[in-house]
Amino acid sequence: MSIESPVMAIVAHEADVEFASQVADRGDGSAPHIVVGSPVDVIPELSKRPSSPLYLLIDIGESGPDILSQIDAIAEYCEVDTHVVVIGHINDVIFYRELKDRGVSEYFLRPAKVADVRTALFAKQVHHAPARTAAGEVITFMSAASGDGASTVAVNTAYALATEYNKSVVLVDMDYQFGMIAKNLDLTTQFGIKELFDNPDRGIDATLIDRMILSYKNSKLKVIAAPNQLHYIPEVPDGLISDLITTLSTNYDFVIIDLPHIWSHLVSGAVLQSTHTVMVAQLWLKSITHSSRLLNVWRKMGIKDKQLSLVANRSGAKFKEAVSSSDFERVCGLPFSCHFDNDTKSVIAAENNGRTLLEGSNSDLSKQFRKFAGFFSKTGGADITEHSGSPILKSKLSGLMMGKK
Repeated sequence: MSIESPVMAIVAHEADVEFASQVADRGDGSAPHIVVGSPVDVIPELSKRPSSPLYLLIDIGESGPDILSQIDAIAEYCEVDTHVVVIGHINDVIFYRELKDRGVSEYFLRPAKVADVRTALFAKQVHHAPARTAAGEVITFMSAASGDGASTVAVNTAYALATEYNKSVVLVDMDYQFGMIAKNLDLTTQFGIKELFDNPDRGIDATLIDRMILSYKNSKLKVIAAPNQLHYIPEVPDGLISDLITTLSTNYDFVIIDLPHIWSHLVSGAVLQSTHTVMVAQLWLKSITHSSRLLNVWRKMGIKDKQLSLVANRSGAKFKEAVSSSDFERVCGLPFSCHFDNDTKSVIAAENNGRTLLEGSNSDLSKQFRKFAGFFSKTGGADITEHSGSPILKSKLSGLMMGKK
């Protein structure tokens, strides 16, 4: 039996092998790889594989909640798009939530039906398979704490990619309730992301995309705006955002997504679909607290550190920064990729004039945004130095594509 099978099942007892075989058999002639033992028993095999299984069934048997540490251990050897289903005897909502926080698709109590488990295990074929053929990079931006400036970084990075590096870019304002990107760029529309959220059953098609897209001046930057009016966030199917991102990434070199500072299925789905996620933080207590919490959750979901960038915004602020860069990095277990200058005056002036900071500006901050975008462009941003004593990009961003550590 080849260890290269796209389907792997881990069962606690020999008596469970038949059930796992029925669940994991895709009916395409390829036999699932079934291992009897605990989750950590498969680590030696996973470490030898050139790629992780696409589908992973874990039967934890009579194990208790301490099995989570073993699931965390094997997550280090799985790609982000590995689809995981767990079966067990633990009937506890906290345990269920812990599994979901780690990116597990579904948890079934014993006894479970073969058909139900099969449906959950292979459900990703409907929504996620197209992502493997998508050509464009997907970069999500999120503030560690509200007000840390992820939107500013996202907008100027997107504009730099479109103008400095001649990439086709679509900037998606995913902050459904309080997104200001369109207004800050002096763009007006009655459509935008609301079109998708209001009609989730319609699906993604060219007509819908055309209605949502705004062009920014004469550049290669396109924008999908947040709603003009305040609305409750509607319930949308789990696969909807995945389908949107997949569709956009097949038509643009870069999909830049500005995420709201909330934690929801909407946000986690976008992060999982990303090739890279940028966390924007300021050097103060609430930012380091939220950064650490978010990074821990993302890692449990299977996001690798090389898919993450931690950037310090408004570095060198006039107010005394409560946390040092070294302490921030130590707590988060991730080094800063760059520091952006504290140039609030220029940022506010750009927003008041309905433009990006880069337009007509040669400030240190605008240069830093251009350098930052250059790393993602894969053609610019070679060697980084420091401008006028202010720290900027310290090291190259690496591993933009999903993969193992």
